[in-house]
Amino acid sequence: MRDEPDGTSRTGPPGPGAAPEAELRAKYLEYCSARISEVFLSLSDERTYQLLEEAARDAGVEVGTLGFQSKMRLVTRKLRASVPLPEFESWVEEYRAHPERFEPLLIGLWKEAVEGAPPEPGPEEP
Repeated sequence: MRDEPDGTSRTGPPGPGAAPEAELRAKYLEYCSARISEVFLSLSDERTYQLLEEAARDAGVEVGTLGFQSKMRLVTRKLRASVPLPEFESWVEEYRAHPERFEPLLIGLWKEAVEGAPPEPGPEEP
């Protein structure tokens, strides 16, 4: 990573057509979220509840006092600690070398973070 005169930083050489760091970070976050979601959705109900109980115990809260979103947040945090994800710099190197491996995994949520606009809708159904 190198620092720019304006105080911002860029990861690796920009190269022709390189995405700005804000776009890379947004894509990286979407990639990581997708990986965690993939694991989350593959869990059985029993395993999900087991992770919830472990996470609640770690946080010092009672499962019964939590709403649905709080429960899902705890499970997601627990998964984040166990799902192997690349460091940002490593991911950027791999993404720049082989964007075709990553683009199919991204559904465009990163655009909202970069552009401040909702992602474009998909094609119309016939």
